[in-house]
Amino acid sequence: MPLKHSVAHPLFTAIAALLSLHATASDNPGAHQHGFAELQIAIEDNRADILLLSPAYNLLGFEHQPRTSGQHQQLQALNQWATTTPLLNTPENTCRITGASFQGDSSQDAGNGHSHHDHAHHDNGHSDLEITQSLICEGLTGHRTLTTPLTAQFPALEQLKIQWVGTSGQGATRLERGQSQFDINH
Repeated sequence: MPLKHSVAHPLFTAIAALLSLHATASDNPGAHQHGFAELQIAIEDNRADILLLSPAYNLLGFEHQPRTSGQHQQLQALNQWATTTPLLNTPENTCRITGASFQGDSSQDAGNGHSHHDHAHHDNGHSDLEITQSLICEGLTGHRTLTTPLTAQFPALEQLKIQWVGTSGQGATRLERGQSQFDINH
């Protein structure tokens, strides 16, 4: 059973601030671009709150309501992966998920009992997915280099835009297909 996370934590306020600086796909239909996704990270001590926004195509290979048993299985597998695999980690893999959610528009309902909002649905047939996670990572504050499994797990993901904010400031970088490490400044 997937974990459900309450988005009321103050670190999500920092993520919201990051998102307000950049148009999201729901506010800018031109932002929906296959091959590209955004990862927002808020770090405080050994805690990280994460928001991944991506076109469904990048993670599933399709954007319509699942039509075949194979597509239903893909959606369930993505839901399981997204709620059990940390989207961010230290080089020693010390991060563990304390809360997670997987959401899409109504056509991408993974059947997990979560509230699915129409904010990700577009009349042009595009759909977006949103994954949130709260992590506890032993020794997070001591690391300058972090990793993500996203570009290795999803071959359709050509470029991942990463933005972070923490007590020591904020920053951004981009990872290309196959790259998994990035540096942050604490």
